Amino acid sequence: MEHHLNLAKAAKLAGISRRQIQQDIKQGRLDVFEGDVSVDSLLQLYPQTRLDNERELERVARIQQDAIHKAYTGYEPTKESLQEQVNRLQIRLQHAEYRIGEYEQLLMESKSRLEEMQKHCDRQQRQTLAAFIGWMMQQYRHCRS
Repeated sequence: MEHHLNLAKAAKLAGISRRQIQQDIKQGRLDVFEGDVSVDSLLQLYPQTRLDNERELERVARIQQDAIHKAYTGYEPTKESLQEQVNRLQIRLQHAEYRIGEYEQLLMESKSRLEEMQKHCDRQQRQTLAAFIGWMMQQYRHCRS
C-alpha cells in the first residue's frame, strides 16, 4: 500500500515550504490522494527527503488500513487504534479531573470568604449570606452525586 503524508509533514520531511509543495501539486509534479502527498512521488521529486520516522509511516499505514477495513466491513477496530483512543481519553479525563479539583478549591475558598464576611454583617445580611452559602453547598453536593 502506498504511503501518503499531509502537506505540512511532507514539506517538513523534504525540507521545503508548504507553499512549494502546493505549487508542485498544482503543476502535477506530485501525486496526491484526498489532499495527502504520495511518499513515492515526494521521494522522486525531492530525493533529499528524510523519512527517518518509520514509526510515523507505519502508523499512517495502520490508520489507512483501518479506514479501508472500516469502509468494506462492519468495522472492527484494531487493538492499537483502541489503545490510542483509550490513551487520548485518559489524558482528557486527567485534565478534566484537575480542573474539577481547581473548581472545588475555588468553591471552598469562596465559602470561607463568605463565612468570614458574615462576621462583619448585621443580622439580616448574615441570614442572607447563610442562605446563599447553604444553597451553594447544596448545589455542589447535588453535582457530586
